[in-house]
Amino acid sequence: MSTRIPQSFLDELITRTDIVELINSYVPLKKKGKEFMACCPFHNEKTPSFTVSQDKQFYYCFGCEAHGTALGFLMEYERLDFLEAVETLAQRAGLEVPRDRTTPEQQAYRELFGLLEQAHAHFMDMLARNPAAGGYLKKRGLSDEIITRFGLGYAQDRFDGLLNRLRQAAPEGLLMKSGLFKRNERGMYDLFRNRVMFPIRDRRGRVIGFGGRVLDDAVPKYLNSPETPVFRKGEVLYGMHEARKAREAQKRVLVVEGYMDVLALAQHGMENTVATLGTATTTPHIQQLYRYTEEIVFCFDGDAAGRRAAWRAAEQTIPVFRDGLEARFLFLPQGEDPDSLIRSQGKTALDEKMKESVPLSTFLFEKLGEDTDTESPAGKARLAQQARPLLERFPDGVFKRLVFEELEKRVGTPLLREPDRGGTPPAKKFGLTDALTRATPVRLAISALLHEPALAQEVTSLELLQKSAIPGVALLASVITIWKQEPGLGHAALIERFHGQPEAHQLQKLLTWKSPRLQEPGQAFGDALNWICKKTRSARIQELIEKEKGAGLDEAEKQEFRDLLHRKPP
Repeated sequence: MSTRIPQSFLDELITRTDIVELINSYVPLKKKGKEFMACCPFHNEKTPSFTVSQDKQFYYCFGCEAHGTALGFLMEYERLDFLEAVETLAQRAGLEVPRDRTTPEQQAYRELFGLLEQAHAHFMDMLARNPAAGGYLKKRGLSDEIITRFGLGYAQDRFDGLLNRLRQAAPEGLLMKSGLFKRNERGMYDLFRNRVMFPIRDRRGRVIGFGGRVLDDAVPKYLNSPETPVFRKGEVLYGMHEARKAREAQKRVLVVEGYMDVLALAQHGMENTVATLGTATTTPHIQQLYRYTEEIVFCFDGDAAGRRAAWRAAEQTIPVFRDGLEARFLFLPQGEDPDSLIRSQGKTALDEKMKESVPLSTFLFEKLGEDTDTESPAGKARLAQQARPLLERFPDGVFKRLVFEELEKRVGTPLLREPDRGGTPPAKKFGLTDALTRATPVRLAISALLHEPALAQEVTSLELLQKSAIPGVALLASVITIWKQEPGLGHAALIERFHGQPEAHQLQKLLTWKSPRLQEPGQAFGDALNWICKKTRSARIQELIEKEKGAGLDEAEKQEFRDLLHRKPP
């Protein structure tokens, strides 16, 4: 479900946001000349190389090359998605985010979210009124602060406790769609009864479902909401909303198996912890985690079931594992889980255990080598046969080459194809076209325009640029068009016009590009534009000449040919 935000509001939001003020609220900035500086918040450094331009409303790190606008900073620093960053900036600016007319589907989602919030309020109210449930949580060592932060509650030991609370708030169809009720021949009744309730939230903090744990010996011990339009177990991690706020989560997130593990670790200062919801780890889980962190540590029991779960997690990690990331596997002693270990021995003991975790590559080869005599030729062949299809699923990059080299060492024969050995060219790796990785006229023209936006007004015609097949010229024409129509638009707002497109990254790179020729941006822009137009005109003339030799030209093409021969620069 997506909600479109009017472009005019985004422009106003960027204009009303001072990036210096925003970043300074997270990272203390010091003025140096026309810009502001600090040690980069995105990598460790002792000498400041992180700069913020108040004029361009843009940040750039000369160390790690992190760069972007105010929205980009919030998305990177706070690990927010685009809509969340917009809402955060709007709140800071005292603005309400407008949205296009709500569709019936969007209205249905809002009603469902509202109903789940009412259910959550009811469960929290019941916890405050039930000494037995509160006593159970205290016995498990949870503080009032943790109980409040994670919004724990209690479902009454009756079939209509929640039903009576919500019956008048929503029609029966919506109540059933929430996943909180079941139906038999007598009618509807509460799904959760006599259970401590754990609200499950999405990344934006909205309640999308619940988990419940019994207070006695009833079975099942844990019960989760069924899947609904807003809740899919294979895409949700318990505690993700809270964990992503932890500063240490940017470096590492610990994945455990239970609600109480998350709560116990958070209480002992390990707030970068999440849990799967009684399901195997999925690729969407991994993708979500790598949006917020560089390293995932999977924590499982050391028994056979735990190792099977670890292997499934490894298989799901492989397709999305790229260079610069890490995944590790930690196996706890028999009978221990993170909750019991940290409560009995403290955070230090778990930190020591973390040092015993093994990296993904080590775990893969250990698992693949089980029950195989890797010293014999037959065993080596079997290892290669089992490992190669698995390792081929890694995305191309340095890590993939290294694990194949490790496999080659173990089996004693080359396995990589020659193209795989060559690696990915830098231009492809960073998603930049050739025209934007060297000092081409196109790159020079865009960079000069970014230095002097008023140059756009000097371009009298865009027709030839819009027909050019030269890489990067389409972006140049778009920037000229935008600044001709809206000469007051700032750099940050311009970049956000291309949000979610490769062009946004290209513009951000070019905004920081340095060239001696840019000391005179007007001259550089004019020279580059003339070269582009000359090349485009020559290519089109040649195309028309070749066509005349064959099928011939129609009247429109003949007129175009005459215009091209006499066309002046734009």
